[in-house]
Amino acid sequence: MLTSLFFNLALVAPSLAQFVATTTFTFPGNALPTGLSASDWIVPKDPDTPAVYDHLFVPENVRVQDGFLELVVPGGQTENPIRSAEIFTWFNVLYGSVRTYAILTEEPGVCNGMFMYFDDNQETDIEWISDPESFANIDANNGTRAMLYTNQNLVEGVDATTVSGRAASDATSTVHEYRLDWTEDATRFYLDGVLQQTITENVPTVPGQWLWNNWVNGDPYFTAGPPVGDAVFKIQKIVMFYNPA
Repeated sequence: MLTSLFFNLALVAPSLAQFVATTTFTFPGNALPTGLSASDWIVPKDPDTPAVYDHLFVPENVRVQDGFLELVVPGGQTENPIRSAEIFTWFNVLYGSVRTYAILTEEPGVCNGMFMYFDDNQETDIEWISDPESFANIDANNGTRAMLYTNQNLVEGVDATTVSGRAASDATSTVHEYRLDWTEDATRFYLDGVLQQTITENVPTVPGQWLWNNWVNGDPYFTAGPPVGDAVFKIQKIVMFYNPA
C-alpha cells in the first residue's frame, strides 16, 4: 500500500531535485528585473482562422508598478494591429516547474498566457480567455470561464491536446498560483498547488523560452474582443525551477 501511495505521489508531483536551476522574479520599483524583456514584434492573423486583427506586442504596454508586473491591452482599439503586451525570459528551459502568482484579466476580450515556446509545434500553455462568450469557454465549460491547458501539436496535421480546469471564483481580483510542470513524460497543470490536469500527448521535446502575455486578435473562437476597456493581466511573482539549455 505504501509503495503504491509513493508511486502515485511521484506521478502528480515531480521531484524538484531533477531541476538544477532556480530563478525568482519579483517586481519592485518600475522596471523589469534582470532576466526578463518586453517583446516588440507582430503576430499576423492566421488566414485559416476567423481572426480579425494582427496583434502587436509593444514594450510600452508592459508596466511595473505597486509590486506588480502589468501586461496591458488598451481598451477601445479598432485599428489593425491591436497593441498587446508580452515578456520573455533571456534563457531557454528544458523541463521545469514554473509558478506564476497572478491576478487574471476581468475585462472581456483577451487571452492571458503563461507558457513555454520554441515554435508553433513545441509549446505548452496555460491560458485564460476573459470573455465567457468566446467559443473556447462555451466548448470548455458551458460559457463559464475556465483555465485552458494545451500542448500544441508536435507534428503538422495532428491536433493539439487541450483540456480545461476550473478557475478560482476570485481569479480576477485575488492573486493565485498558476503552475505548469513540464517533464519528459508529461505536462501537469496546477491551481494553488492542486493538480487539475495531466497531459501525456504532444509533450514538448526541445528547449524554449518562457513567456507571459496578454493579447487579442478578435477570433470569436478564442480571444473574441477587442476589449472595450483596458484589460490588465497582473503578475506579482514568478518562481522557476528548471534545467537551463
